[in-house]
Parts: sequence; C-alpha cells; structure tokens
Amino acid sequence: MDVKGQQPKRQEQEQQQQQQIAESAAVASILVYVTSLQHDPSCRTLVAATTIAYATLYVLLGYVTKQQSLYSKDSDSSSWTFLVSPEAKSRFLSTLNAVVLTMGSLLCFTEWQTYQPEAEGWIGNPNKKTYPPLFAAIFVAFLHFDLLWMVWYRHVYKDVSALIHHVLFIGMTHFVLSGPYFLKPFAWLSLTELSTPFLNLRWYYAIAGQKSSNGYLYTSLAFAGTFLATRVVGYSLGLWDVLRSYQQWRSIRGLHAVTLGLMMGYFLNLFWAIKIVHAVQRVLQTRKKKNTSNKRDKIPNED
Repeated sequence: MDVKGQQPKRQEQEQQQQQQIAESAAVASILVYVTSLQHDPSCRTLVAATTIAYATLYVLLGYVTKQQSLYSKDSDSSSWTFLVSPEAKSRFLSTLNAVVLTMGSLLCFTEWQTYQPEAEGWIGNPNKKTYPPLFAAIFVAFLHFDLLWMVWYRHVYKDVSALIHHVLFIGMTHFVLSGPYFLKPFAWLSLTELSTPFLNLRWYYAIAGQKSSNGYLYTSLAFAGTFLATRVVGYSLGLWDVLRSYQQWRSIRGLHAVTLGLMMGYFLNLFWAIKIVHAVQRVLQTRKKKNTSNKRDKIPNED
C-alpha cells in the first residue's frame, strides 16, 4: 500500500471538508439572520422548525437506505445503491415538499374570493389568518435546507441556475412574509411545484438505467406537460395579473423588487423550458428509432 501517495489525497479531502464546513456555516448564519428579521414569532418558529425537520428527515432517510442496502436479502442489492446517494435523498425530500405545496396551492386558490377589499390579496392583513403565509414559510424552509445542501455538495452538484433560483426566491419569500404581501400570487407560484415529482421520478428511472422503459417516457412527458402548463403558461398569466394590479400594491416599495425577481424567475423558467422540450424530443426520437429497429427485426427473412 502506497501510504505516501495517499497522504496528499487525504490532505486534499480534509481541506475540502473544512471549506465545506466554512461555506455552509456562513450560508447558515445568513439564513438564520434573515429569518430573525421576521416580525411574527410564529413565522420565525415555523421556518426554523421546518428547516430542521427537513434536515432530520434527510439524515434518517440516509440511515434507512444505507441499512437496507447492507441487509437486503435480494441477491442483487445494487438496486438500492443509488438511493443512498445524497442527490437521491434530496430529491425525495423535494418531492415531499412539492406535494405539500401543491395541495397548499389549492387551499390558497380557495381564498381568492375572500379578499375583500381586493387589495387584501396584495397587501394582507397581519391579524387575519390565511393559507399563503403558512405555505410560504414551509416553502422557504425547504429552500433553506436545499440551498445548504447545494453549498455542501457544490463540488459535485454544479447547477448554477438552481442556485440562482433558490437565492432569488428565498429573498422574495422572506420579504412577502414580513407583510404579509402578495397572498394572491402565492397560489399560482406554489402550483408550479406540480412538475417536481415527475422531474424526480424521471431522474430515478434514468439513474436506475431504465431510460428505454415506458415509465421513463411517460414520466418525461408528464414532467414536460406539467412544467409548461404551470411554469410557463400559468406563470405568464400570474405575472400578467401582478402587473395589471400594480395600483393595488405600488405603495410598498419592496414589492417592486419582488416583481422584478418574479420576472427573473420567469425567464429562468423559459430557459429551463427550452432544455426540457429538447430533452423530450431526444427521448421521442430515441423511442422512434428503437421501434423502427424492432419492426425491422420482426420482418421474416425471405431468403
């Protein structure tokens, strides 16, 4: 065994871990500070508790999947290997968060008719209990957890667009929670999470080596359909409603920055939409070539 050869590698790993700890601690400190600025104690508590809950679930999920992979009686326990990976655990939690927010969006939509006067849908009454602040707190708590996850694993997970998305929406969500503001828009914003479970299921199919399966095809189509419906069409209509209702919220200066952030998020969605459409086209082309090849193989040889 080459001990001397392993020493530089070990030192490099230690330096990388120290850097991870320092960066994560810095980001965590910023998130704690931003959360502490919330006026409502219950909001601060909910955000902090939910962030800790997601982190705890992540650790527990890692323990369970690791034990299952070690003690599985299946002769081919490699099927559990990818579930132990950090990204697999993160995607499981993002799916859980997406389900909660999608159901929450429906509750938020039911409140639209209760905003009397209409301005309450934009500048809320802090003494009135409504659904948007509740689910916005859960939403931003998950973003806290996921941002810390991306910072910790940034040496392997290098999706800059996702990092921009998280920082952008953490800032906007904390501001609207301080009002509360933009109660009405949160309904359609949280509905955009409808596509997330299909995105993650598609990833599981891919990582399990099942890209040629019908499940991967149908999941890809479902992901593309829900993404375009909620994050392009729905987002477009929602953003138009925000701009159309400018007179309702123009008195709050910070909401001008939030609206600018929503526009940036919109263009980010368009960027992703183009990539998604191209990905679906590749899947369909691959499936078409495979079907053509199978048909040729079934033609009897007349020789």
